Order: sequence, then C-alpha cells, then structure tokens
Amino acid sequence: MGHRLIAHGLINLSGNYLVIKRSKIKRGIMNVYPEFWDIPGGRVESNELPRAAVVREVKEETNLVVRVKKIIYEDSQFDKGRDLVFTRLVYECKVVQENAVNILLDPEEHTDFYFLSSLGELTEKEKVVPYLKELIPNKGRMMV
Repeated sequence: MGHRLIAHGLINLSGNYLVIKRSKIKRGIMNVYPEFWDIPGGRVESNELPRAAVVREVKEETNLVVRVKKIIYEDSQFDKGRDLVFTRLVYECKVVQENAVNILLDPEEHTDFYFLSSLGELTEKEKVVPYLKELIPNKGRMMV
C-alpha cells in the first residue's frame, strides 16, 4: 500500500474565499472531480514540505504568491483500486500582495475562478469537492 500527500491552500481575500473550477480533461485524461469547484493545491513532491507545496501549487495554479498561516483541515481516504492512502492537508493562506491580485489559470487544470463569501452563492447545479463543505460557510443553500 502506498501513500500520497496532497496540500491545499484556503485563501480568504477581504472576506471572500478563492475557488477554482477543475477542468473536465487534464493533460489528455479525465480529471479527478471534473468540473467541480475546488481550492488551489496538489501533490506534495518527494523531499518537499507540505507548506512549500502549498506555496508552489497556489503559484502554479493561480499566479498568486501566498504566505502559509496555519493548518486548518486534514482528512485521509483509502483508494482500494489504486491501493493508495490519500491524505489531504489544507492550510489557511494569505496573499502576499493583496493590492496586486492577478489570477492566471492554466486551462489544462482549471477553467474558471470565483471569490465567494459562502457556498450558497453557487447555483444548485454547481458541484463542489466534498471537503470544501467543511471549510467554507454555506449560507442560503442546502448542500447535497
């Protein structure tokens, strides 16, 4: 059995959380959680600390430079088909230069971004990765 560590950054800018929409196809294959709203993050590389991975992933996925504040969430799941344990760490992050926010997405990975104060701002048809329900308030919408 193997183990894969994933690190994400929750970015709150002036009371609004940055979410990014995952592409349907990523580099020629079906993406994990295709067309779901998520937050920046990804795999922690060999010999890389999770905090460094968050900074790298946020920069690669959004063009933002962030400072990691603290860990705010952890979960682990076993994928029988791949014989892998996936552990996700989510860190609260602060944008280093809030006055110079310029989001640039890689269309191979993400197709849209949005700053929201609550998951209730998304329409009923919008899909959200499950762990975001634990991290972002949900005023005005029932999640299924």
